[in-house]
Amino acid sequence: KIENSVDSILFNLNQQMSTWIKGSEISLFNKNMSLQPQKISDDFFYVLEQGQLIYQKSGELFDYTIFPVMDLWGFGPLANKEEKIPNKDDVKDVLEYVGIDKIELNYPYVKKLHPKLQLDLNAIAKGYAVDKIYDWLSGKGFSNIFVEIGGEIRCGGVNKSNNPWLVGIENPLVDSLPVKKIASKTILKNEALATSGNYRNFRIKDNKVINHTFNPISGLPVETNVLSVSVKSDECLVADAWATALMVLPYEEGMEKVRDNEVIEALWVISEDNNTLKYYHSKGFFY
Repeated sequence: KIENSVDSILFNLNQQMSTWIKGSEISLFNKNMSLQPQKISDDFFYVLEQGQLIYQKSGELFDYTIFPVMDLWGFGPLANKEEKIPNKDDVKDVLEYVGIDKIELNYPYVKKLHPKLQLDLNAIAKGYAVDKIYDWLSGKGFSNIFVEIGGEIRCGGVNKSNNPWLVGIENPLVDSLPVKKIASKTILKNEALATSGNYRNFRIKDNKVINHTFNPISGLPVETNVLSVSVKSDECLVADAWATALMVLPYEEGMEKVRDNEVIEALWVISEDNNTLKYYHSKGFFY
């Protein structure tokens, strides 16, 4: 019964927010060039609303209107993987309709301010799905809960050994050896954890590595020595979105963002000289 209910929650969220499903709400919204308000589901609206707040707090570095940029560079469901590296004019043209300021939310409606605006919720919807399942289980009376979807986690209570939940953070090996190692371990006390990194989703074009982390302001892939960022928060939606935003920034600037934000803590894995890995974390990441 629980399995069926969880499957139903995930099915409904996918039908609302997956750009990989042609008939989903988000896909139909993206195809629609109308500037008229469009009515959307409550979960879809909530995620857009929360993402808008994080967009503002992150200095516009978390941006779910980045779909056209990703598409241009060869990422996402519509992308041509063999496409050449776009020129500056192509990028400039696309940026004309990128930015959460180009969308209006007025419950239960969402309105494009540019007909070509398109949404991509891959950096926030998975975290929300974790929260949704966690809240459903909690509402059914469960207090010891562990929910994980694709590496995004939210825990409540204790594990079967009656100890706090202890989770491992994967080591993003620079040399791509097919060996998984744990970079670090951290306790989650009724908290969520999400990790974003460049070590899995990238492609090589003209002998140049293009990773899937993009600066939504410049429209360019981020060149960084930050391999991954793991973010702790009370909600997985928040952790998921911030992990993406912090990947855009150099470590020092990212740390400032975390210090200014009372609801997140973070751990950075950074590649330094000779491919050695260094770890940096905010004050409250470890207990």
